[in-house]
Amino acid sequence: MRLLALLLLMSNFAWAHDTMQLYGIEEFPKAEQQKLRLWLDQSFNAANHLLGPYPLLTHVYLSRRTASEPVPWAYTQRMDKQQVFFQVDSSFDLSEFQQDWTAAHEFSHLALPLLDREDLWFAEGFASYMQYLVLQQQQQLTGSPASRYQQKLQQVAPLLQTSKLTLVAQVKLWLQQRRYKAAYWGSTLFFIEANHRLEQQNINLPELIQLYQRQNRLKDNNLQQLINSLDALLKSAVFGPLLQKYQQQPAQELWRQHPAYFTQLKSTAS
Repeated sequence: MRLLALLLLMSNFAWAHDTMQLYGIEEFPKAEQQKLRLWLDQSFNAANHLLGPYPLLTHVYLSRRTASEPVPWAYTQRMDKQQVFFQVDSSFDLSEFQQDWTAAHEFSHLALPLLDREDLWFAEGFASYMQYLVLQQQQQLTGSPASRYQQKLQQVAPLLQTSKLTLVAQVKLWLQQRRYKAAYWGSTLFFIEANHRLEQQNINLPELIQLYQRQNRLKDNNLQQLINSLDALLKSAVFGPLLQKYQQQPAQELWRQHPAYFTQLKSTAS
């Protein structure tokens, strides 16, 4: 009877490690299951080490898809529980999964509460900023996070330089137009500047998020509560004024005063 119970337990095809539970692994050949588990384990543990530990169980779902990249589609769903869905082409090598940014991006989302739809720009900017730090934590990033941000922002800079809308209004418009790359990396400007300001107080953004996860992560339900919590943890007004700036200042003006803009100027000059 004990053996039967064990077999029944194993047959639900769920795998748990720390606070992650994996489903759908049975869809893949046994030779590829270990590769997928290792990839997800490494990414999730890196995100937890950098930003956590996460206070909630994370449910991860895998499904098969033939594609030109290892992870062609992924998303989070967080109404009742913390869920992340990955479509993967398991024919790719482990190294290609490890260097893919998708899992790092999706797991980063879970460090913040589910925000209202109108604040999607904030959530996506945060996850886009964190994805390269998570990959660096995994020792799977070629170059530095700063060089990756610079590369991405070079593509967005011409659009920012001509926009008279506020930064938040502009990235929201890009989201409506499904210009996701521009929206995500335009939103990342907020977190690059936030981290720049935090470093002047001898702390960085991942360290602050670690504090947030321990104390406030399960209390907040919207962006304003999140902003208030971060400033309360800092015991100084950083995120409130910064959010107001991004809501009120034209994108072209904000960009020309941004730390990333001056980094690009230095890079071009050299």
